[in-house]
Parts: sequence; C-alpha cells; structure tokens
Amino acid sequence: MIAQLIKKELLMVWRRPRELVILLFMPFVLITILGAALGSIIDGEAPDLDIKLAVIQKDDAAYGEEKMIKKMASLPISPEEKAVAIEGIKSFNPIRILFDDVFASEEFKDSIQVTEMETVPSDKEALEYSGILEIPAGFTEQFYLHAFFNEDEVPKLNLKLNESSTLEGSVLNDIFTSFQEDISLWSALPSLGIDPETLQNSIISKVGKTETVTKKKPVNAVTYYAIGMCVMFMFYVAGNSAALALEEKENQIYGRILLANVPVPIFFVGIFVSTIIITFVQMNILFGLSALIHGVSWPNVIDYFVVTFTLCVMVGGFAVFISAINYRSNSRSATQVFSSFLIPIIAFVGGSFIPVSQIGGFFEMISQYSPGGAGISAYYKIMQGYSLSDVSSQLLSVSITTVLLLLLSILIRPRRGESI
Repeated sequence: MIAQLIKKELLMVWRRPRELVILLFMPFVLITILGAALGSIIDGEAPDLDIKLAVIQKDDAAYGEEKMIKKMASLPISPEEKAVAIEGIKSFNPIRILFDDVFASEEFKDSIQVTEMETVPSDKEALEYSGILEIPAGFTEQFYLHAFFNEDEVPKLNLKLNESSTLEGSVLNDIFTSFQEDISLWSALPSLGIDPETLQNSIISKVGKTETVTKKKPVNAVTYYAIGMCVMFMFYVAGNSAALALEEKENQIYGRILLANVPVPIFFVGIFVSTIIITFVQMNILFGLSALIHGVSWPNVIDYFVVTFTLCVMVGGFAVFISAINYRSNSRSATQVFSSFLIPIIAFVGGSFIPVSQIGGFFEMISQYSPGGAGISAYYKIMQGYSLSDVSSQLLSVSITTVLLLLLSILIRPRRGESI
C-alpha cells in the first residue's frame, strides 16, 4: 500500500514538467551566474583595476642616498660598522622600493599606471587620475637621518585621492598606508640589530596567495554556490509536495483513499518518502551537472551521500509538516508562506547567497545550526576533505529538526473523522 502511495506521488510530480524545470534548471543557472559574477570576491582574488596614479617627484632619491653614504663614511666608527651601515642604505632606498618593487611587481604592474609629473595638475586634470602622490623634497635624506641618527621625524608621503574613484582610491590608500607603516618600522631597525632585507621582502610580498589555515582543500566560488543553491532549492521540493498533497484533497483523491480504509498516517508516510526520493534525485542531478560542467567533485562520495540523504529526510519532514498545516487549515497559505517567505530567509541565514563567515559573530553561529546553514556547512566541510565525524554536530542539528517536524506533523494532522 505504501509503495502505491509513493508511486502516486512520484507520478504526480513527473506529470508537471514546469515544476521539474524550476527545481532542476533554475538552481543550475543561478550556480553559473553567481559563480561567475561573485567569483573574485569568494575566491579572494583582486578584481580587475585600472588605477592611474600621478606622481610629483620633488625628492632626489639618488642624491639623498649618496649624501648619506658620504656622511656615514666620515663618521669615527670602525670600517666594519661603516660597511654594514652603507650596505643598509643601499639595500633599502624607500623611493626605489616603491617604484621598482611595489608598482612594478607582478601584482600591480598591470593594475597601476604611474605617470610622473613635475608640477601639480589642475583640478580638471586631476579628475583623470585615481590619486596624486607627492614625494616631498628631502624625503630620502630625512628618512636616513631618522633611521641612523634619530634626527627629525619619519618623512611622510602626501597622497590625494580622487573621491569619484572609490575602489581604486581605496586600493591606493591601503598600499600607501601599509608602505608608510613599513618604512616607519624600518627606520627603527638599525638600532635593534635587525636585517633590513627582512622587512624589504615583507613589503614586496604583501600581496600573496591565500591559503587555508588548516591546509584543507580551498573551495572556489562555483563550488560554494553549487552547494548554496542546491540546498536552497531542495526546500522548494517540500513546498511543491505539500501543494500537490492539497490538490489531492481538493480533487477528492484523499477522500477516496480513506474510503479504501487506508490509515491517515500511511498517506502522510507516502508524502514523506516520495519527497525524500525526489529531493535525493534532484540533488544528485544538480551536483552531477556541476561536476560535468564546472568540475565540482567530492573527495569522499560516501560522505556526500550520507549528508545528502540526511538533508533529504529533513526536507521530507518539512513536506509532511506543511501538508499537515494545509490539511488542517484547508488552504494553501502554509505552502505560499513557506515558498515565498521562509525559504529565502532560510537560504540567507544559511549562507546560500553570501558566506556567513564574512559576517561572523553570533550570526555565524546561528547559521551553522539552522536548517539550511547546517546543510551548507556540512557540505562545505566534506568538500574540503573533512570526515563525517567533523560534521556530526551539523548532522545532529538536521536530525533534531527532522524529528521536531515529524512530531509537530503528528499533532497537527487531521484525524480520520475530520479528514473527509
């Protein structure tokens, strides 16, 4: 009897190609669009930038370096100390490092276009640049005087940003803020006995590759949105199953089933099991297409199936719960509220649209144990190579949600005398 009820539910879904297209085609389209559009943000890659920087060079770096070498050579110190100090001067010329090692680096050479100017551009000309950098006269000499003789203050670069170029200006501001902090630190190194080349290498390698702290497999944007969209659209299966169940009541199919002496719980079991099957097939088709087209693959397929089945059972619980409310109220209001209002909230809180780790705090903790967030977190960890034991808390949260939904369904569902 249960098998016939399950078959009936599956055939009803199969005869509605429109719903099938939405449940299968729509999430895959969103995976492709979001993965491509937000890939650089999720992957931590720098977006394509066209930064135009005007540099007004009032300082003679070579003259300042030569003058400081002569002054160092005239000091009454040992030849060894002179050699070390002169080598430090030659190895760390801040202006040369800025132009040769920062602006001309692999990270910035295609993004930052430097134009050297002799005078300050007019207000109209300034609008053509993302920023205007002024290197004051005597910058190099003042830097060495502070570093080796503790005279004067640490010199500062004067940067004026174009307010209309928000992103480019922000990047320039970050570069020069970091550079200014580093040269301020370097000015104290000679007195501390620290090798200046250590800091120089640090400045040059400020922009590098991102690695996960745990050395687990990083997850790219397409993979993240494959997980997020699949988890979100699996909840629509629950809403669709509940809507079909109410149609059976409106078309007197439910009444005829009860007249055939089929217990009410058995009818809802059919909804529960058929929803699990449909969701399981949906998830495997979506992840299968993602693997073929986008290269989304699972390190451990068994772990993937365990997580997927656990989530499908929860979706079955949602389907039964919403169906019970629909039957009790004799309306589609529960399905409409769930599909139009609750699913987007579940998806947002769970992180289907943006990684909740970027928000952090209490919201992130709630997300990991919400119906959608627990599923996304479990998939995410499995994709990174974690074992099932590492996602046990998320699977437990999903299982508890399933049990609560089924218990509430038992309490809400109409009894036999109220059913027809």
